[in-house]
Amino acid sequence: MEEQEKTKDVETLLGDPKKAILAMAIPTTIALVAQSVNNLVDAMWVSGLGRDSLAAVGIVFPLFFIIIGISNGVGIGAASAISKRIGAEDKAGADRTAAHAMVLILIASVAMMALFLAFLEPIVRLIGGGASEGTIQECLSYAYPLAVFVAVFMLVGVLSSILRSEGAAKRSMYILIIAAVINLVLDPFFIYDYGLGLGMAGAALATVLAEGVALAVIIYWYFVRKDMYLRFRFRGFRFEAPIIKDIFKVGVPAAFQMMIVSVVVIFMNMILLEANGGGDDAVAIYSSGWRLLSILMIPTMGIASGIVPVCAAAYGARRYDKVKAAYNYGIKISVAFMVVVAAVTMVFAPDILMIFTYDSGTEHLRDGMTEFLRISLLFLPFVAVGAAAESLFQALGMGTRALVSTIFRNFLLVPVCYLAMVTTSGLTYIWWGSTFSEIAGCLFVAAWAVLIIRVISREFEAERKLSGT
Repeated sequence: MEEQEKTKDVETLLGDPKKAILAMAIPTTIALVAQSVNNLVDAMWVSGLGRDSLAAVGIVFPLFFIIIGISNGVGIGAASAISKRIGAEDKAGADRTAAHAMVLILIASVAMMALFLAFLEPIVRLIGGGASEGTIQECLSYAYPLAVFVAVFMLVGVLSSILRSEGAAKRSMYILIIAAVINLVLDPFFIYDYGLGLGMAGAALATVLAEGVALAVIIYWYFVRKDMYLRFRFRGFRFEAPIIKDIFKVGVPAAFQMMIVSVVVIFMNMILLEANGGGDDAVAIYSSGWRLLSILMIPTMGIASGIVPVCAAAYGARRYDKVKAAYNYGIKISVAFMVVVAAVTMVFAPDILMIFTYDSGTEHLRDGMTEFLRISLLFLPFVAVGAAAESLFQALGMGTRALVSTIFRNFLLVPVCYLAMVTTSGLTYIWWGSTFSEIAGCLFVAAWAVLIIRVISREFEAERKLSGT
């Protein structure tokens, strides 16, 4: 790769690690804010349809999260592999890796669409557990459009990661903001009677259309305008085992990480449906509360997303000093953000939760949501450390370690919360069990990351001595 071939984004990616982290994290955070606000407003519009509709979003969410999990898994695997090749001055290899990622996600999209269309209703009834028939029907109305257009969501997920892999985090931000704004405009028109009046199906279709526009913009940048650093070269394309292995060793564990989260949410919904004082109300509290928590954790997720390409590029360039500097800096700013966010939200929780409980059909949930949120806020600083550690594993090609840490964190949650359900008399203990599990899991993965940092330090030192530098 000749020096003049590098874009400004690539130069930033390979430069000062602290500046690179900020250059990646700030646009990614803004994009995630836009996307999460979009999800929040989506839930707000849906809550106007009643409790059944709000509970349906919580029940369908794990299925949709599986779709996102696969696309983000392939995207994270591709981003790690691409950034390492950019750091190692191998542009041709980076281009071929990008093409592999797109072909792989198209194959996965077809398979997922066929699976969901064939078995969607029995799956929804299974994970819905004790939900009412009205809630189940709302689930199906919401889920079918998402299943039909699954390829749109999966392509946007992978291509957004590829944009970030070459340092183009601002462009990734633009397309997510475009999707969010379009969805916000279309939602009420598609949902309510003064527009198309499609109800839950309208909420899903508005999201599909918004994502479709975002996908068209990315395709324009890469295939029409052609002003990006990477090139998708499909002429004479054939699968290359080393590239697939490089993508999959991070991507497959990353996909399973997100799917594990979905499975755990399914189990949690089942626990809440059977808990004393639980039922559809408890599922609505849990799903809506986690929507808000997801927004609060956005700075952490943005920084963690920045750690992957920055540390991967530094690792590819065999610069241990940059790997360590980027990782440590990411943790410091992430924890600081989460402490402030948790403290402010603790004070204003009841007011913030008005967005979920403005309707007379959901107003009675406000006190329960406030209790859940205030207990859960305690684990946010710990999540900052855990997310950074898992991103470091992905950057170094250690996807299995990231997966193991996610399994530990999430499958600790299920037995702890189940035990709380069968041995106590209310939801409060389940919320405390969830918080304890998150904290313990994050401390585990953080300790593991310290050991990995020491290992790669010795690895780089051995290489330096062999090279005589």
